[in-house]
This record gives sequence, structure tokens and C-alpha cells, in this order.
Amino acid sequence: MMINRRLFLAGTASTAMLAALAACSGKSGDGSTKSDGSVSKLAASDINEMARDKVADGGKLVLPLDAMIPQYNPLHIDGQIADNGNVLQMFIGCSNWLYKPDGTFEVRKDFCESYTVDEKDGKTVATLKLNPKAKWNNGDSITWEDYESCWKACNGADKQYLDVVATTDGWDHIESITAGGDEFEVVVKFTSIFPDWSSVLSLVIPRSLTATPEAFSSWTDPMMTEFSTGPFVITNHDPSSGSITLGRNDQWWGEPGKLETIVMRVIDADQLSAAFANGEVDVVHNIIDAASYQQCEQRTDGEIREASGLQWRHFTINGSTGVLADEKLRQALVKGVDCLTIAQADLQGLPVPAEDLMLGNHLFMVQSHGYEDNRGEFAFDKDAAIKDLEDLGWVLPEGGSVREKDGQKLSIKYLRLPNVSTSATEGKVFQSCMEAIGCEVVMDDTNPSDFFTRIRQGQYEVVTFTWVGTQYPMANIQQVYGKGSASNYTGVWSEKLQDLIKQVAEEPDEEKRIKLANEADREIWREAIVLPIYSRADYTAVPKSLANYGSFGMSTVLPENIGYAK
Repeated sequence: MMINRRLFLAGTASTAMLAALAACSGKSGDGSTKSDGSVSKLAASDINEMARDKVADGGKLVLPLDAMIPQYNPLHIDGQIADNGNVLQMFIGCSNWLYKPDGTFEVRKDFCESYTVDEKDGKTVATLKLNPKAKWNNGDSITWEDYESCWKACNGADKQYLDVVATTDGWDHIESITAGGDEFEVVVKFTSIFPDWSSVLSLVIPRSLTATPEAFSSWTDPMMTEFSTGPFVITNHDPSSGSITLGRNDQWWGEPGKLETIVMRVIDADQLSAAFANGEVDVVHNIIDAASYQQCEQRTDGEIREASGLQWRHFTINGSTGVLADEKLRQALVKGVDCLTIAQADLQGLPVPAEDLMLGNHLFMVQSHGYEDNRGEFAFDKDAAIKDLEDLGWVLPEGGSVREKDGQKLSIKYLRLPNVSTSATEGKVFQSCMEAIGCEVVMDDTNPSDFFTRIRQGQYEVVTFTWVGTQYPMANIQQVYGKGSASNYTGVWSEKLQDLIKQVAEEPDEEKRIKLANEADREIWREAIVLPIYSRADYTAVPKSLANYGSFGMSTVLPENIGYAK
């Protein structure tokens, strides 16, 4: 599902769940509802689009951060967080494509003047003609060598990079990157037909940042502005107050930014809606609960923009060790999870009902072409879960409530953020569901700063978080579900899925490719390692007068066009 994914830790979910908890111990059945089309009725984007001549020059925009950014390299595994995306889109401008709300694209001529794509000897060959004016902030031109260096760092051939590269997907399908007629013509030859060639060539970073694994991990200070480019540049960083300030970049060759200043400030998740209502910040991204939605509505000069979203909540299961290494056990437990009850608890009171956001696919969103509900036998069915556990030898001792096998209790840990109510709510309902089938769930509490570190290091058993994706639902299956990927936090892979991943990546026929992708999705369901819960509608609170910003869906943020209506 829209991979090239970024992790997103979302706070402040609904706490109105008490009545729903009993559902896990009720009558078994599907427990989830396929969308009736309500999500697709949302706008593809909602940004108050306005021509530049209608936007005033000047002004300040204050954006919130969950925490200070640990890594600014967008290709680094620690740079794959939503806050980094919100920051980078303002000052890492080197993206070659302007994506439209439907996911199609045209060239962003500030960086790429034109491109051609051909098939030669059964291989995709893409040629980019870069804009000679395009430069990094250190003054170096952006050339074919930046692309070659990115490819060598990210293609998986140099094992030293594997622990720090977010994904090798796409890069590992490139055979060579060479100069064309001059240093501004990039010729990329793939190893085969590669339909998603544009996904891997959408963004590049400086060759100085990819020269060594140490350099690749070095961009931890936002004041290292030599690696950036675009209409804005960081001018100040105050770690004590948790703020980053951006101003217009005098080295930028394109249209100047309409805003004079952008401030990014760390705001606790539970204070964010109040901060917006009071005018302390100007944006709340990804509103996910009714209380926050209603509080944001209290700002007299504010409004909430709504569009189809790219986020989806899920359970990830560590299948690499312990009792959860048993695939049959994971399958039984998955059948015992009532995702609809969880969604209702999280989303109660928001405009789009939970029933319309249930998800049965790991790769496609409900509103996307190619979506199939592939839950099948792994849909919620408490009775089936109990039968499977008994068939596996996990039995309830007389008078007991927790199943045992060979003297071992069926007990698993849920990695919880107790002060983040999505995590707390989902953990509570999950615990209730598992209790109903005889599995004990112990809360394993942590804090936001350690949360993803523990996930990445495999120091968890079951966890919930959010994936956020891109315009390429079939491009990067390997990243989350493949062998050897640093972003496959489950520790599980299969030869069948690896074969399907390769077929999906190289199949030129779109409909055949979709069929293969859904076959891969069914294999992921069989592995029982990631359980989709629901997708999210995208609610963004902004000032009414703010132009060219809000809920973007799949479209590109153009920071130079953001500003206030005249």
C-alpha cells in the first residue's frame, strides 16, 4: 500500500471506547465492513488552490513538530518519519515530478526540464534532462553523478549501507547510471522492464551525502544546509525551545517563496489542537479524533480541509523469535482481532464513519484501482481463532483463563505508548480480544523517543503504528515485506513472496501486474505478520485565508506557492 513508506506516530486518538470493548467477547463473524464508496466521495485534495498573483507576499506560517528530527536524510531509515517529510518538503526541493491529486505526474522544470522513457533490448531506459540552474546550497550543480552515487549507496550491493538505507526498492533494479550528452543528462538503464521507473527517480540527494555510510548518516544537524535546496532554507535552530526557522533561500533560481518565514515548533500531541485554537500554531496535520476535530473548529479564522488520506493503521507482529515465530499461531491470533471495534474506538465522532474505512489489503487503498479485500479466512472470527488454537495444542487449564501448551502460557507483549491514545486504545481493545480467545496480553510501555528505535531493533512482540505512502502502490513491496530489508520489522519473509515481488516489479501489463500484486497481498495475509486495521481520511486544520496548503492527498506540496490570500 503506497510504499516508499514513512512511519507516522499519531497521537490523540479517541478515548471513547469502553462500550466497544465487550464486542471482542461477543458473537464471532467478519467484524468489518468493506467501504460503500464514502471514502472515494472525499476530495482527492483540499488545499484552497490559488494562483500566485492572488497570494500576498510575506507572512509567517507556524507548523507543528512531534519531536526534533533525528535524521534529515530522506533516504535514511531514521529519516522515514512524517515530521521529516513535513520539514523536508519545505527545503529539500529536489523532486523531479509534480504529482497531481490522481497520482499522475508532470516534470517539475525547476529540477528536470524533460524526460524520455524507452524499452531497449527488453530493458527500461529513462533519460532525464536536468535543469542546469539547479544547485545544492553549497553551490554544486545537481548532475548525473548525484544519481549515480545515490544508486550505489541504495542498491544493496554495498552491504555497509544496508543497515541505514530505508529501502533498496527500485535502486536494485537499475543496471547503470551514466552521463548522456553532458553532465546534466542522466541515462538510467534498468535490469529489465520496470514500470515504476519514475518512483526511484523522483528524488535525489547530494553525492557528498551518499559517498560513505558515515556520510549517509551524518545529516543530524538541521544547520547543515549545504545538503538542501529549494525556495526555503533553515536559518535558525533552537534545540532548547524545539524550533526550526526557515527563510527564503537567496540561492533559489525558481519562483520565490510567498511566505517570508516558516517556523516549525515542537508541540506535545495532546496540546496541539488547543495550540491551533489559540493561534499558537497554524496547522494541525492528520486530525484523528473527534475531540481534536471539535477543538480545532473553535478557531474563528480557521477551517478543516478534508481529502482522501494515505495513512493506514495496522498491527505489526515480530515473527522472528519466541512464540510468535509459529506462523499457525500468528494466523490464529489474527483471526481473533476485531479491527472494526478498534476503528470505531479510534474514529468515533469523526465525519467519515469507521465502517467506511476498513481495510482488507496491504498494498492498495480502498479507493484505489486494483483494490481487493483479501482478508478471506483471516477476517475476524473468534470461534475460528479458538478452534485453531485448540488444534495447535493451546488449551485452557481447568478453571484457567490463559491457554497453555507444554507448560508454557500463551502470553504476548504489546508495545504501548501509554500517553498516546491511539496506542493506548488499540492496546486495550487488542488485550480484550485476545483475552476472549485465551491469550494473555501484557503491556510493554515505552516513550515516543524510543518507540521506533525499539521497533527497528526488533525489541517488541506486537505493536500498532501508521504507514504513510506514495503514489506507487506496487513499487516497494520489498521494503516492508521482503527478505533482508531494514524496514521489514517482522523478521518474516517467504520464497513465494520474494518471487511475486520480482514479478510485480517487472510486469509491464498493468492489469496483470495488479493481479500479481493481489496474489502477493494474499501471501502477506497468510504470513500473518501485518494486520491492517483501517485507513484514515485526511483532516487538516488551517487558517481560512491560507492558500495552496491543507490536505494534499497524492499531490505535491509546492512551498513557494504557500501563502495568504490577498
